[in-house]
Amino acid sequence: MEDPLYRHLMDYAMRTLARRAHTVHELRGKLKKRPHHSSELEDKVINRLLELKLLDDEAYVRRHLEAAANYKHEGYLKVASKLTHKGIPLADTKSAWSALELPERDIARTALLKAAKRFANVPPEKLYQKKVQFLAARGFDPSVIFELAKERESQ
Repeated sequence: MEDPLYRHLMDYAMRTLARRAHTVHELRGKLKKRPHHSSELEDKVINRLLELKLLDDEAYVRRHLEAAANYKHEGYLKVASKLTHKGIPLADTKSAWSALELPERDIARTALLKAAKRFANVPPEKLYQKKVQFLAARGFDPSVIFELAKERESQ
């Protein structure tokens, strides 16, 4: 017969994953907060979820990068920072970004175009500064930021 403490932790993990996807690191943190937690049971639950492919950090990173590029229009640096907080190593994020061949320059250009209304009433002498700040806050590479800010200013 199955250990009831294991069953409680597994049920909690399944409910948690039913709400949204989590990384292994995030789920471990949530399981540690549960009463009657032990590292042995935690490892058992995590391993079973990995075996069932209900936890998959690679797929999580891929989905997160695609959403950041296509919908949120965020740069690599911002996405990498968010994923690092979720327990994903920087090298994994970098390799996934490269594998997806996400064009950071095009993403930044789209972000600027979508925010064009924001810059409509900005005095010309502050326009460059505002665009640089906007793109930097979105986590784009400095070379991309300065190139696009100059490009847009000359138009």
